[in-house]
Amino acid sequence: MNAIFYRANDKKSNLPSIFPALYMKKSGYLIALAFGAAGCSHQTQSTDRVSTPTTADTVKRVSSPVKPIAAGMTDTVYASSDATIKYAVYTPPYYNTSKKYPIIYFFDPHGHGDLPLKLYKALADRYGFILAGSYNSKNGMAFSETDKIAQSFMQDSWQRLAIDNNRIYTSGFSGGALVASSIAIYDGGIAGVIACGSGFPVKNPQINTPFAFIGLVGEYDFHFTDMKMLDKSLRDSPLPHQLIVFHGTHQWAPVNTEEEAFRWLDVNAMKMHLIPKNDSLVKAIFDAYIKEAAAFEKKKNIPQEYFSLKKIENYLNGLTDLSSVTAKANELEKSEELQQYLADEAQAEQQELQEQSGLINSLSDRDLDWWEQTVTAKRKVIKTDSATQEAMEDKRLLNYMSLAAYMGASQAFKAFNDDATAHFLELYKLVDPSNPEHSYLYACIYARSNNGAKAISYLEDAVKLGFSDYRRMSTDSNFNALKNMPAYQELLKKMRGMPIKTDMTQ
Repeated sequence: MNAIFYRANDKKSNLPSIFPALYMKKSGYLIALAFGAAGCSHQTQSTDRVSTPTTADTVKRVSSPVKPIAAGMTDTVYASSDATIKYAVYTPPYYNTSKKYPIIYFFDPHGHGDLPLKLYKALADRYGFILAGSYNSKNGMAFSETDKIAQSFMQDSWQRLAIDNNRIYTSGFSGGALVASSIAIYDGGIAGVIACGSGFPVKNPQINTPFAFIGLVGEYDFHFTDMKMLDKSLRDSPLPHQLIVFHGTHQWAPVNTEEEAFRWLDVNAMKMHLIPKNDSLVKAIFDAYIKEAAAFEKKKNIPQEYFSLKKIENYLNGLTDLSSVTAKANELEKSEELQQYLADEAQAEQQELQEQSGLINSLSDRDLDWWEQTVTAKRKVIKTDSATQEAMEDKRLLNYMSLAAYMGASQAFKAFNDDATAHFLELYKLVDPSNPEHSYLYACIYARSNNGAKAISYLEDAVKLGFSDYRRMSTDSNFNALKNMPAYQELLKKMRGMPIKTDMTQ
């Protein structure tokens, strides 16, 4: 997207705020649309200058005694050196301090530290991982701030948990994925990164300590094209990398997809001789992807068969005999069908990026009538045949504009420009009518203008649409004047039993 710029290799400014050079004039104010705090980035260049692997500790041991963490789920741990730093921890039921365990540090874009742990604790049990999630790291922070939070949280966990120093991993979703990869890129000492819904904070970072990277992205995620382009850019780098596409949108990955990421960490640990080779796991991975390739072969889908075979190579190269797999992949690589597919894919990626840019630029000079026509046309394509490439692209573009409208409304609200906020919220509601966020933000506008009845009405609409972030609503200072109202307390009570959504577009 032409409007986005980066400051490459600048630790203090690259995460996660990425600003389009776009301003919208409403009611005499200039509203800068800060679009990207949820992890919007376009990676088109390959990573270079990767050094020889070294042993590095991201965190250091501290000698002061602290209370250890028992097996199971611990919802909140306060860092001993700074009580403002808090995190959640999950350890498998068989956890004991006589053994060292690999750990994954999670970063959620809204600071829901316990959310990914609750999603993936069954995988932690199956593969023997400790999981830890930060409550402090959130979208909109500078890297210097998130890095300080991460170091404090990780250091504190080292005092309390039996962690394998050689198997420290980071993971995040959306803006949290940028935090996870930034720690690996700039701090080192990270064996692998699981990045969901976004990739690297800059296009061409200098990586001093290599790590195994796996990207996860939904086929309807507005970062789908970005993640594919990042994966392609890493082909000529020595960084182990893999991209997994799942059926979904901008969200934490489903458990079955996340399991592929856990397996990726394990097989790369085997290749680095950090753990013994697990023949049963190698066979399970081989059998699963061979079955996948065979299914595509039966459908005569050469491109997807080829990608399944390449996935086997990425996962298992050096761990088992892949001569037949490589021979078949090499044969398919020469096919005209695959070459045409790759050429068409590259053209479609550029077209989608250009349309994203055009839609963003249209925020400043198109009225709601134009947007209604545009959205209606895209929905018609999707309704006609949702499986076509055009329909899938239009779904991603609508999700993209949903986030753009949200960011525009949020920035206008912070600038106290209620007219501009309302404009973006009307666009938000048009593009993404089932999303509860526009009703929540309307409630913020009315609460700030001391219209409690309207604010409650919009909060009720938000909850009906599925708003479930109890922590956010109960601590939102915009609603201070509502907190003694029975209707407000009733809404909070209703939300307590509702699960936090894993889909950022909802």
